[in-house]
Amino acid sequence: MYRDEDDLQLLAEVAGVLDQVVMEAGLSSGSYLLLQSLAKEPDGKSLTALAAEFQAEPDDIASAAKSLSTAGLVDVEGVGVVSTAVGRQALEEINARGNEAIREYVLDRPHSATVYGLVASMQSGRFTVEDLVEFLLADDDEDADEDE
Repeated sequence: MYRDEDDLQLLAEVAGVLDQVVMEAGLSSGSYLLLQSLAKEPDGKSLTALAAEFQAEPDDIASAAKSLSTAGLVDVEGVGVVSTAVGRQALEEINARGNEAIREYVLDRPHSATVYGLVASMQSGRFTVEDLVEFLLADDDEDADEDE
């Protein structure tokens, strides 16, 4: 997917804003993405499936899952991980704070067509933190496909 340099710069800055919100909530970017993935699956996922999803080593996923478990955000059950109600609530709060922080950040920027479109999409609820994460992860997947 083609994106001009200004669009890529804006996406990088917006991702940085989300990273700051995630860190303020006490999570790493990786733990946040893991929790985001688990919250979409009520029955959880196996460590093997998560490792494949994130193209990571199972030991790295297990370590992140242990940190999330210690915080009460997930339960580790055998070789599987499932988000808890506390974890889903925390994720909802992080995403709400992330959406607000991104909106504020974007509104403070000069309004190019890209920024105007992003603000309009966010204000109408058509572009959210979840969309940003999916968009950035899809870009990584496309880059990996191009490398093969």
